[in-house]
Amino acid sequence: MRFNTDQFASDNNFDTPENVDAEYVTEQSMSALWDLVIAPMQDQLTDEDKTLIAVIGMTFKLVAHKAKCYEDIQKGNHDKNSLN
Repeated sequence: MRFNTDQFASDNNFDTPENVDAEYVTEQSMSALWDLVIAPMQDQLTDEDKTLIAVIGMTFKLVAHKAKCYEDIQKGNHDKNSLN
C-alpha cells in the first residue's frame, strides 16, 4: 500500500509546544501503558516479567534522553563546550 505523502505534513514542519519533548512524550506514554496494561495484571506477572518490564522502561528512558539531547542540539540549546 502506498500513501500519498502530500496529504501528511513532514516531520520537519510539525510544530509542537515548547514544553513537549521526547522525554515528556515517553513519560506520558509509559504512564498510560502502566495504568492501562501493566498495573491491572500485576498479580499475573512473574518476577522475570517484572524485570523485563523494568529493563524496557529504562531503555525507553535512555532513548528519550538521547532524543531530547538531539532536539536540544537542533534548537541550538547546548553548552558551548559540548562540541569540543
